[in-house]
Amino acid sequence: MDSSRITYTYENRSDAPMELWLSAAPGTTDIQFTHVEPSHEEAHPFLGELFYFRLDAKESLRYEANYSSPRASALTEEARQYFLRNSALVPVDEGTKQKAEQITIDASTVKEKVFAIFSHVKESFRYSSQIKGRGTGITLNTGKGDCGELSAMIASYCRSLGIPARVMVGAFKGSFQPHAWNEVYIEEEGWMPLDVSVSMYTFFRHPLRNIGSIVRWGAFRNRARYFGEIESGRVVFSIDPERELTPAYIDREDPTASMTFPVGGEEFPWGQESLDGKAPYMQPIYPRLNGELTKIKQRDVLGSFRVKSNQLIDYVTSQTKIFAFTIAAALIYLSIGLNLFNIALPSMFETVLSGATVVALGIFSLLTLIRREFNVPLLILCVLFAFSMLSFIMGLITSA
Repeated sequence: MDSSRITYTYENRSDAPMELWLSAAPGTTDIQFTHVEPSHEEAHPFLGELFYFRLDAKESLRYEANYSSPRASALTEEARQYFLRNSALVPVDEGTKQKAEQITIDASTVKEKVFAIFSHVKESFRYSSQIKGRGTGITLNTGKGDCGELSAMIASYCRSLGIPARVMVGAFKGSFQPHAWNEVYIEEEGWMPLDVSVSMYTFFRHPLRNIGSIVRWGAFRNRARYFGEIESGRVVFSIDPERELTPAYIDREDPTASMTFPVGGEEFPWGQESLDGKAPYMQPIYPRLNGELTKIKQRDVLGSFRVKSNQLIDYVTSQTKIFAFTIAAALIYLSIGLNLFNIALPSMFETVLSGATVVALGIFSLLTLIRREFNVPLLILCVLFAFSMLSFIMGLITSA
């Protein structure tokens, strides 16, 4: 079973105490806290554990845990109703129901309806990390959203049709790679993953993101990528973007303007108020800042984390693959720059530059093939690059 290691750190930069809630989704084990222990903790039957901390001035929290996707289990009636409910970030009303019925008019099975919704969101909206607020209303008005908003759109439409859907708030492997995606419940299959935002990383719409996602996570062989299949190594911090907090979250009466933007049509000071006692998008924490900071930074509301594979071979081959591609890309850019400015190098340096590029691309290709992270076009390229590297090495051996 694929297992990942989560390392999370948070520092109270202010000169006064503050409060913080931390979520650990089902599948999180071997939890360890350093520097400070939770003042309160509780377990939820299908949302996982919730920890509450009071951090003194300048005090830091370090949290480490292992994560593996939990085994599938039957959906209880309590969980079914929870993942069908109407909420601030995932609205379920007559308007969303009518739109969902319109989108799925030609679909008959539950899975076909989910795919119709997935395709509609993918084709009708644009991914953007530069959003001005939270909530599906903003996405509908602007035609764009980040992973959180697009996932909320999927969940909203599915729930409107009576299909249990949840938003998985978590991260990719690597240093601070927060992300959100969906799981929908299909009676015959259980919880099925789908990720509409990453599926938008097509070469013609988002060329750099497309190349980056393939290098980091590989390419899927089926054309309906990220529908029913996601790459391994992700971790989940919290299930659902609105988690009820205990002890109760007390909103600040005088929130600072920093880190304030619309949520559901109203101005929301992140880290200073809650959504009616609920925390939005815990990755994996939600703080109650004390008002001492005049300028709130991203690390004050999110902290910092790193996710890496617990399997040594997987970790080493993955990092080597990414490193080899990075080196190859840098050398290619260098060659292009030299040609653009008509800079001639001594023949020996040109040979070294060309050979290093071939070797770097070859290593990337071999590891991509070994890790089976390719589709047909990438397979063809990797085979060509691998043979080019072997040919180059054989040439060196022969000439020696």
